[in-house]
Amino acid sequence: MRSYRFHFLRIGMPRTALLLFALLASAAWAAPPRDTQPADLGTRPAGVHDDAFNDGADDAKAAPLPWNQLNANQREMLAPLQSQWDRLPPRRQQRMATHAEQWAQLPPERREKIQHHLERWAQMTPEQRRDAARNEHAFQSMAPADRQRVQEAFRRFQSLSPEQRKLLIQRFRAERRGMHELPPRN
Repeated sequence: MRSYRFHFLRIGMPRTALLLFALLASAAWAAPPRDTQPADLGTRPAGVHDDAFNDGADDAKAAPLPWNQLNANQREMLAPLQSQWDRLPPRRQQRMATHAEQWAQLPPERREKIQHHLERWAQMTPEQRRDAARNEHAFQSMAPADRQRVQEAFRRFQSLSPEQRKLLIQRFRAERRGMHELPPRN
């Protein structure tokens, strides 16, 4: 099976813009959760560049951290995760609380950005979270020049009108479906 990973870097700008949706924007336009099963909180939201969401081998040794034991700064920063807090592994709760203290020291615009990522993350299905984590990993694995090209193309995508974005997304989805279809047999 042929891999299409990073193929967009060789196929020209129109398709690059289309594939940005898959790489960076899938979480932004993700549909609301389709199920009510507890979400898999094992991966981190895009944009939160620390180990707060990484799995730890010592989760069994950590004691659960009840929401009411968090201080006001921690509760404010982690508010998007409050309804899911009890389902987080204890070690992850501890790390999130520690990171929330650090995040509280950041400038207000950075704190808002982190909270926005946490809010989006809390609304995603486990499948959407895995996709977003894979996309983030793929992006971070790119060469710096390639990352810069993708970021520039994404900035151009964001500057489009909502109608233009919608058309581009539809076109991307149609092309993506075509990439996975085999040509008809004669």
